Amino acid sequence: MATPSEPSVRCSRSFPSRYDDSMTEPRRSEGKRRRNQRRREFRLTREGKIFLAVVLGVGLAAVNTGNNLLYLVLGLMLSLLLVSGTLSDLVLWKVSVRRHLPKRVFAGVPMAVELELRNHKKRTPSYALEVVDIAIGETGAPRRCFFLKVSPAGKQRAIYRRKPAERGWLRFDEVVLVTRHPFGLIEKRRRRRCEGEVLVFPALVPVGLSEIPGIGAGRDELIDAPGRGAEIRGLRDYREGDEARAIHWRRSAALDRFVVRERSKEGRGRLTLRLDQARPASAAEAWTAELERRISRAASLAQAALAAGFAVEVAVRGGRSPTVLGARVADPIFRYLALLVPIDAAEAPDFPSAPRGALVYEVRDPPMAEVAE
Repeated sequence: MATPSEPSVRCSRSFPSRYDDSMTEPRRSEGKRRRNQRRREFRLTREGKIFLAVVLGVGLAAVNTGNNLLYLVLGLMLSLLLVSGTLSDLVLWKVSVRRHLPKRVFAGVPMAVELELRNHKKRTPSYALEVVDIAIGETGAPRRCFFLKVSPAGKQRAIYRRKPAERGWLRFDEVVLVTRHPFGLIEKRRRRRCEGEVLVFPALVPVGLSEIPGIGAGRDELIDAPGRGAEIRGLRDYREGDEARAIHWRRSAALDRFVVRERSKEGRGRLTLRLDQARPASAAEAWTAELERRISRAASLAQAALAAGFAVEVAVRGGRSPTVLGARVADPIFRYLALLVPIDAAEAPDFPSAPRGALVYEVRDPPMAEVAE
């Protein structure tokens, strides 16, 4: 079987001018990003401000009195600030962060994110290092992991929990390394680029297949199609590739040709969930929340129908999800619904035609009592 060739990269001989305006902005933004990653941000903590005020007081007293002991104390206090700045730089030097994201994430369900901190220094450990993980577009408080000690050429792992608020892509761009080592007087920060993304599936809600009309009345029979089920569908002529154990020897001897038993396909009927994502022209903000509830119900009904043995697909205006056979995971449908976006009703195409013999159910907004729960 021929395999698709890898995409080739073609180099052009016409290079942009060094004064090309189209290249100035990307270069400028990339250079700014690199400078921000190399730059160390620092601020005095509450304890550091108090300590600095004491240092200024000792300095003024030493200048006014000329007491050598006060000058000695002033020098010791200033050396503490110098040592604090030097050791905090050493903690942030040659460390890297790696983020491990889960594969299946649902909106409204906490997920575990693992941060791995690696110390590339061969002889010096890193102490009291905090990693702040910030998601793009995040509005709440950032998530933090604290590492007490990372040995030389070693690594440590920590886990925090995050609850995605909505479906779609959850993207990460960078992490912030924070330390107050060793005396807690100065807090230093350094940004590290650490990109990552995970697709958040729609939230699942309690549903029952009994709400689909006709699903229990003649719609749960075995599929009338050839397969590997236990029921015999009929006899047919032998074809190349058929198994020898499927040959009906007595009938083949009577007809003087090979015939085989054809079995029915295991599984139940086919269910098409129809979801309307067209936004009316006079729709208010409440319509978006209603669409999200219908998407959650569609995902939950798909999972319940697959568990019952039905083949399920979701049909929307202008497209349909992949068809998932019964007793299989609903991840292809979850992925399709997670990336679904509303369209204007004036430009919305029609629904695709349902497969022959499929049970079609239009997913609607749940009753108000269920929404209140």
